[in-house]
Amino acid sequence: MIEIKKVEIDYKTIKMSFDNIIIKDNRVTVIEGKNGSGKTTLLRAMSGLIPFTGSIRLDGDITYNSQEPVIFDRTVLENIMYPLRIRKLNVEDYLDEINKYSDMLELTPLLEENGKNLSSGEKMKVSIIRSIIFKPKYVLLDEPTTHLDIESIDELINLIRRLKNEITFIIVSHNKQFITELFDDKIKLGGNHVYRKNNWWNKANNQKQF
Repeated sequence: MIEIKKVEIDYKTIKMSFDNIIIKDNRVTVIEGKNGSGKTTLLRAMSGLIPFTGSIRLDGDITYNSQEPVIFDRTVLENIMYPLRIRKLNVEDYLDEINKYSDMLELTPLLEENGKNLSSGEKMKVSIIRSIIFKPKYVLLDEPTTHLDIESIDELINLIRRLKNEITFIIVSHNKQFITELFDDKIKLGGNHVYRKNNWWNKANNQKQF
């Protein structure tokens, strides 16, 4: 379970505040909201990529998969094995799963290709497999269907369904069909927790400090 309590993220021009949120294990939770409502910010805070105040409690490994993933100048296979190597896990123990997930997402013919040469959709698939291969407890997917065609989206749906009893997925997506096919729970961000810090806001708060 992920438990979020009174989390605040303070940017230069915007302050975001999230009250109590609970995300249950072994379910697919979708985070919804308009542009600018803080969906990606909340994912990045949960994964520890940005500073915040308040409390985010979770009891296992967590990975964040960006909508524009970083792909290394190495083969697709080496990209997928990267989190195994940095954790000093035995790569041989994971080869069957790498092949299985690569088959499911139709990446097998590309395993020896340089990851930098792939299409945007293929890079997303590589990044997703890299996120799940060491079986973290939580996987955060930020707009995972952005560069995927219809067939690839169906492949991803099947993969998540297959793994959700082992991995808790938290997803931000504007693809309504993708969400409808997968979600168990939804979190709606309405935007009233977002404060835009204009000149008046800054002036008023500076005065309060004296």
